[in-house]
Amino acid sequence: MTRKAVVTLLITTLAVSVLLALSTLVLHDPILAYQRQHHPGADPAALSRTLWTRPLPILGVALLHVRFARQLLAGDPRALRRVRVVSALGLAGVAWLLISAEYPVWLRAAEVVQLLLLAALVITVNRRTVRSAFDAHVPADPRPRDRRAAWALILLAPVVAELTLGNLSLTELWVFPILVPIYGAGALLIREVVRRFGGGFPSLLLMGLAYGLIEEGLVLQSLTSPHLYGAADWAPRLLGVNSAYTELNLVYHPVFSITIPIVLVESLFAGHGQRPYLRRGGLIGAGAAALLGALLLRVTVVPSEDPGYRVPVVPAVVVVAVALAAGITAVRVRLRPGGRPDARSTTPTVVAAWTAAAAFAFLALLFPFAGAEQSFFTHGGWAFAPMAAAAGIAVLTAIALRRWTRARDWSPAHLLAAAIGAMVGHTLFGLVANAGTGPDRLFLGALAAITAVVGARAIRRMSGRAGAAADTGAPGGGRQAE
Repeated sequence: MTRKAVVTLLITTLAVSVLLALSTLVLHDPILAYQRQHHPGADPAALSRTLWTRPLPILGVALLHVRFARQLLAGDPRALRRVRVVSALGLAGVAWLLISAEYPVWLRAAEVVQLLLLAALVITVNRRTVRSAFDAHVPADPRPRDRRAAWALILLAPVVAELTLGNLSLTELWVFPILVPIYGAGALLIREVVRRFGGGFPSLLLMGLAYGLIEEGLVLQSLTSPHLYGAADWAPRLLGVNSAYTELNLVYHPVFSITIPIVLVESLFAGHGQRPYLRRGGLIGAGAAALLGALLLRVTVVPSEDPGYRVPVVPAVVVVAVALAAGITAVRVRLRPGGRPDARSTTPTVVAAWTAAAAFAFLALLFPFAGAEQSFFTHGGWAFAPMAAAAGIAVLTAIALRRWTRARDWSPAHLLAAAIGAMVGHTLFGLVANAGTGPDRLFLGALAAITAVVGARAIRRMSGRAGAAADTGAPGGGRQAE
């Protein structure tokens, strides 16, 4: 049995597992109806939760096979050992699903096929002739990577985007794992792509814009839906688009879902610099996980929050076109080196105060709160006034940051201060607008305080190192390259 034959069996198992998991997610309602028909006394909510969670571990295990396949082709004996363990666990998991779950005939037939493939894989990788083919030592891959940084970004991105704004109350934290694939893997995928082609923060923001368009415009359909989240009531709709909600999210996602989590993780793992955290297999896995996350949101949030709505063709085409244009521009845009070498930026404290105030004001002008139905307590067409003010704040902040970053003394401490300030202002607005109970207020208040205190200490340490490096002439001081 050759290595390629083992890999072929591995990839076939992966394909069947992915198709089975996706079919279970897409056909959730018919499968649930079948189970309720055969178990009329069962709790529908419990059946639904079980149906959502059961295929996902199998799919997660199957996605590991992509990496294993590359290692197997390289003859890595460690990969064979991992496949032996994972395939055995997968076989046990599928067998348990087949025995314990009540599924339609077609789904049981697919599970039987998956079970047979896994059994064949288990038998194959445990044959002596196959094991002997992987006895040769394989040298370690010298390419740099940092799994800890990658996982930190995966977990931090949904925390920044959703949790610290109070979009999830403490009683709704069970939803958080559903958000990890699209936010975490999405931010990681964008970071890896941008750093591979040498892009800077403008590229990250443009990629974040494309991300926000796809998530809100196509996955959740919230940019055009007349019902979802009540977004159509924030301001008069323009050409079928929820105007204020769209303005908010086309700034929010590039800044808070993508760029700020990346800045925080790159500051935390500063020794790795701006090199990629993943190799090619990890990059493919991040893309697959982000795609799965988008599908997961589509089949969970949309049917429950906005049943029956489908985005019209023309807005969908426009969303795709603008997202593609943003992505292409992100690849092509480059900042000119140098800038204003004779100018000085402001202090990190001023940068943090500016971004904190800007984040709070931008959100407060667009996001209805304290009982308001439209943006900033307006009525009718008056909502366009706070929308214009919010756009002005975003433009002025971008100009100020652009000016400061081109000064000769701009440093990583200033960049971290900008991110921390925006985070604090963002969380304080969540405390005002979204915290509905005492525990939620305490939680968001504690998050804002911890972010401010820990961030201030990190900024001081970074400023001290930059100052010491500048005094000694050592590298590490001065502005961070884009």
